[in-house]
Amino acid sequence: MNRAEEWRKLEEALTNFVGSMSSQLSIRDCALLAEFIDNREFGVALEWLHSSVVENRLQPSASQKLEVQRLAKMMDIDLP
Repeated sequence: MNRAEEWRKLEEALTNFVGSMSSQLSIRDCALLAEFIDNREFGVALEWLHSSVVENRLQPSASQKLEVQRLAKMMDIDLP
């Protein structure tokens, strides 16, 4: 897969994921995540999202947890 295709897939997956969590996230977090994604800072977006979920004791669904793990693996990121 070429870099442009990988970025497109990451952008789409992260945008969809943030959208699915938007009712639980603060407006500030949603805005920051959108900015990170727009700037192709996908790893930063995923780490910010993960830390926000942990710090705010949010309750993602089982499928959302799996998506975080899938994205982390795709980006080779170790989330605590």
